[in-house]
Amino acid sequence: MEWQWIAARASGFTAYGLVTIAVVLGLLLSQRWQSRRVWPRLLNDQLHQYAVLLAGIFTAIHGLSVWIDPFTKFTLREVLLPFVSHYRPLWMGLGIVAGYLGFALVATSWLRPKIGFAWWRRLHYLAFVVWLLATLHGLGDGSDSRTTWAIAIYGVSSAAVVGLTIVRLLRPAGARGKRFTGWAALAAVVALAGVAFAATGPMRSGWNAIANGGNGSGSRLASTSVLATSLPSGYQADFSGTVNEIGPNAQGSVTLQFNLQVASGPYGQMALVLQGTPLQSGGVEITASSLSLGTAAQPNLYQGSLTQLNGGNFGATLQGGSTGPLTVTGRLTVLGGNQVQGVLQVQPGAPQSQPGVGSGDDGGGGGGDGGSGF
Repeated sequence: MEWQWIAARASGFTAYGLVTIAVVLGLLLSQRWQSRRVWPRLLNDQLHQYAVLLAGIFTAIHGLSVWIDPFTKFTLREVLLPFVSHYRPLWMGLGIVAGYLGFALVATSWLRPKIGFAWWRRLHYLAFVVWLLATLHGLGDGSDSRTTWAIAIYGVSSAAVVGLTIVRLLRPAGARGKRFTGWAALAAVVALAGVAFAATGPMRSGWNAIANGGNGSGSRLASTSVLATSLPSGYQADFSGTVNEIGPNAQGSVTLQFNLQVASGPYGQMALVLQGTPLQSGGVEITASSLSLGTAAQPNLYQGSLTQLNGGNFGATLQGGSTGPLTVTGRLTVLGGNQVQGVLQVQPGAPQSQPGVGSGDDGGGGGGDGGSGF
């Protein structure tokens, strides 16, 4: 595992923890829960602002670490602009938006003497939006969302923020404070919806395929493949079908079996088999593969192993039949559940050079040894 990905994960969780601390301190201060004997100088506005500043610093470190990670190879545009990433664009986009809003909150603290307390307080409510977006980003985009310690971090943080928010809404500080029962009920509903989303989404097997639109691990390892010149007898066709996960077996490996139907061309049946080891972060590290193409009567007319597997892109040189080898390339997308679809290009002949299967693990970080993440 590359040190850049370790730094990205560590800085991301540190930034999230600091955002949570900042929000919790703000809620405690709004409730005037300071104690002259217990924490006369600990629980104060300066500590709250310091937590906000540190959260901004670690957010910047997180973004830089993600950018320089050699596995995902994010461009600067993908790191700076929301929802354009090749890897889990929605969930990474939420994190980018949270980062920008967080930096805006840091700026309001410096501008407080100029904008006045009233506007500073209104803008400070964005802290709840930042925390919510950061939580969704971490759950949906993080490679550790299914680990026990990550679940504990998200659970404790959510309980603290939501619990104190409901207390703040139902027990206002001061004699003139108002109760906001409706907002408190909404906060409780949002919390329950968040628990349901986490349980049925990021914390279940197969989330990577849903979150990343079938683009596998997000790896952008360079391919050296130079395919043969397109010939008139080559063709392109759509395909669709299902994927089934078998195992794990006694050795701990699993098999992903894709049964696919090609919409046009002489070969209507295609089967892809991927074997590998499940990863703690979700997904499978691929160690072996096979691809077959044929007809209903001869489904294994052409057979071979993958020579390329970068995200949802794949390639193979198939042998068999009477026409010599076939070069097959394509892109496969998992739609959710066990449904898949994609596009296939078939050319007669073998490629001029063979690319290696890109190595990496599922979750967007750290190279695996001898396998490909899917």
